[in-house]
This record gives sequence, C-alpha cells and structure tokens, in this order.
Amino acid sequence: MSFYIKNLNYYGVTHKVASLELREHFALSDDQIIKAYELSKKFEIHELFILSTCARTEFYAFSNKNELLTFIKFLYKMLEKKCNFNFLIYKNAEECVRQIMLVSSSIDSMLIGETQITNQIKKSFQLSKDKRACKSILSRMIQSSLEVGKNIRNKTKLSDGALSISYAAVQKIDNIIDDLKHETVLVVGAGVTGKLVVQNFKKKGAENILITNRDFDRGQKLASKLNGNFIPFENFNKHIHKASIIITCTNASYNLITYKEILEISKIKEKLILMDLSVPRNIESSISNIDNCTLLSIDDIQDVINDLIKKRYDELPKANEKIEEKILDFTSWFNQLKVTPTIASLKHHYESIQKKEINKISNKYEESTLEAIDIFSNSLLKKIMKDSIEFLKSDKTSDLSKEQLVDILREVHGFDK
Repeated sequence: MSFYIKNLNYYGVTHKVASLELREHFALSDDQIIKAYELSKKFEIHELFILSTCARTEFYAFSNKNELLTFIKFLYKMLEKKCNFNFLIYKNAEECVRQIMLVSSSIDSMLIGETQITNQIKKSFQLSKDKRACKSILSRMIQSSLEVGKNIRNKTKLSDGALSISYAAVQKIDNIIDDLKHETVLVVGAGVTGKLVVQNFKKKGAENILITNRDFDRGQKLASKLNGNFIPFENFNKHIHKASIIITCTNASYNLITYKEILEISKIKEKLILMDLSVPRNIESSISNIDNCTLLSIDDIQDVINDLIKKRYDELPKANEKIEEKILDFTSWFNQLKVTPTIASLKHHYESIQKKEINKISNKYEESTLEAIDIFSNSLLKKIMKDSIEFLKSDKTSDLSKEQLVDILREVHGFDK
C-alpha cells in the first residue's frame, strides 16, 4: 500500500451523534476486540486500533476506506450485534488524526477535561500492540495523541478541578436526595469508575456503602480502603433490598439487575434510585416504568456536566492550537516515510551514473585529471539534485500532492522495479 495519508481512515459512533441505546449495540468488550483484531488479518487492513468506552466505539485504520467499512459490518454480523451503521461517522487523513487527538485531550469527551480517557486509550493501545494490529503508523499517531493530551492538561486549565463522569453521576443523585447520610448505596463494580463513585459518595456524606465486584480481591480491597462493606458478587442480588441507591459500572454485557427483582423490592421501598454507568447497560431499562423507581443512565447526567464545565470552554482555543501543531508534526513525519528513501534512491541513481561515466574514461586520463573530473562531477550532481531534494523535504505545494510527486519520481527512475 502506498504511504498516502488518505489511507488513514476512521469510522466511529460517539455520544455526539448517537444515544446510549444506539451506542451500546456498537460497544465491544476486550474479548470482542481481540476477535476483531484476529478477524482483521483476513482483510486488507494493514494497521488497526479500536477504542470502545461508554461514550464511543471507534475504528482507526491504515487501509482502504471501503475495506474498513466492510470489515466493520462483517465483525458485527459475526458477533450477532444489530447495529444501525447510518450512525457511523467517517473521517479521513488529517481529520482522522485530529479525531484521536480530540479524544485523547478529552475535548471530545462527554465531560471536557476528564482524565479517565488517557488510561482507556493506553489500555486499548497496549491490547492493539499485543495483537500486532497497531504498527509504526498508528503507533506514532496514538503516541502523538497521548503526548498532546498530556501537554494540554499541563499547559492549560482544561482539566482543572476534580471532575469526572463518576463525580457528575454522584452529583446528579445528590441533587435528588436531600441527605445522603441516611441512605444505603450499592456500588456494583470496583474498577476505576466504581472507585471514583465510592470516593465521591463518601465526600457527599454517604456513610453506608455496599460494594460488590466479580474480582473478589479487588472488591474487598476497595471496601477495606474506603470503609465500605464488601458483598461477594455471586450473592449481591440478595442484598439489593438493603439499598435505596444502586449504581452499576461494570464491563458485563448483560443485565445484572432485572425488572422482576426490582419490582418486588419496590413494594417495600418508598423510593429507589438506580444509576447505570455501564455500556452496554447492566440494569434492565423497563425498570423505569416502576412508579417509585428512578432509573438514570450515563446520558441523563449531561445537564450536570454542562453546569460543571462552563469554565473549561474558555481553554478550548489554547487546546485546539496545540492539537493543530501536533497534527502538523505528525503529517510532516508521515510525508517523510516515502520521501526519505526516495531521496536516498535518487542520490544512489545519479552517483551510479557518475561512476559508470568516469570508469569509461579511466584509461584515457591521468590520475590527477580523473580526480579533478570526479570532484567537478560530484559538485555538479549536488547542484542538479539540490532543488529536487529541497522540494521533497519542504512543505511546498503544487497541483499534485507530495505523494503523487514522489510516485512519479520513483516511476520515472524505475526505483520500484
């Protein structure tokens, strides 16, 4: 495949264009992403990076545009997931690079300036490298995105304040409940999000917090550290009736809490609040039809998020400027991928001609004369190649793209034969 930046392609679905109900159909677990990387080897996809979080599922690839879309559709068919592909956003070349940088810097996040996305990208990046799906081009692109994200967080106030999706979720519930001190909270999931949820409930005054997690040691450790009560995952449904607030934040792909069990509990509860921060959702959506139950999803905290991030919008011009600078750095590096070996081939080509011509007259002149001819011809060659090499190295433009000019030059001189 030619090293054209137009072969950088992106398809994705995000919170900006699709509801939670649509996004959860596109959501991929780590196991499903591993299957996707294995499947991609059967397609003309040279490099691939997949990012799936609660707010987005994105495919970055160095491949043909149509081949990538065919792969995506085949993947979801294989996984028996019914997706509306009309909601997929397409981006190409520099726009593809810009997208991952907007994501990494959290400008494209539900909560601008949140920091969890960094670890999510790093984890996904490592998985892609482990499966040898992410190679030199996408690795450089993702590493550049992580660098610009770090730079933005350090050099702007975009991430000032302890704000996160977890914080916004707890704030939403705090806006509904008068006093969290007298409520019993059940947190299902002890990962990064679960930990932040527990911490924020503690800060808001909640004293009785139940924690459950599939990984026994992780759940117990979190409960011990934050003075919560641990419940083994296999038994947590038996303790749901104790809680007046339930939050789920796991990677499970099925309902952990069902309509039937909440309907029974609602008969003995005056009020029950459930918050589902999982994608796909872990709480059966029909629970919202139960009169004394309030079911909230990650999309329902957008109003709280909007109030929290007003000040951060002032930092966007600075952040976007840094992103544009990093995009230029990346595209400059990318354009050199074919330019550098072409310049080397050009020099070798003309130096070979020079040596052949000098060899033809080696028996006709004295050594001192041949040395003078060699020095003169070397100087002449450098002047002949100077303008071509400088143009290839520069960012100058013409009617033809840099990639097309390089290809013409290689074809004229037969470098790829």
